[in-house]
Amino acid sequence: MNKILIIEDDLVIANAAAKALSDSGFETIIAQDGYQGTKFVFDKNPDLIILDLTLPAGGGFSVLKNIRLSVKTKHIPIIIFTGTQDEELKKKVLSAGVQAYLEKPVELAKLIDTVRDILEKNKPAANQG
Repeated sequence: MNKILIIEDDLVIANAAAKALSDSGFETIIAQDGYQGTKFVFDKNPDLIILDLTLPAGGGFSVLKNIRLSVKTKHIPIIIFTGTQDEELKKKVLSAGVQAYLEKPVELAKLIDTVRDILEKNKPAANQG
């Protein structure tokens, strides 16, 4: 079962995403701020991260940078999940190595499809076929 870390300070959004993903067969973990999110990335070793950009205690972009700087975590696929509609920010984040950029509100079906697509593309070659 794939483990998804949701780093989102809005618990309504985080819980809705977690429930939809759990109902679709994923294990989910929620972190509510940048500090806890970064800690969970290293402690829980998720298969994919859903990351809000506007977070207390560190901010989403610094969490993204910390994940990408570590050899232990730089391979983990990341979906940016944000209410910020800014093309420059989107370009900056995509160039930092995220796999998807979803603007809130996001339809849960689209989120699940995006998660599945990314995990499928990131499967080790030995498991494909």
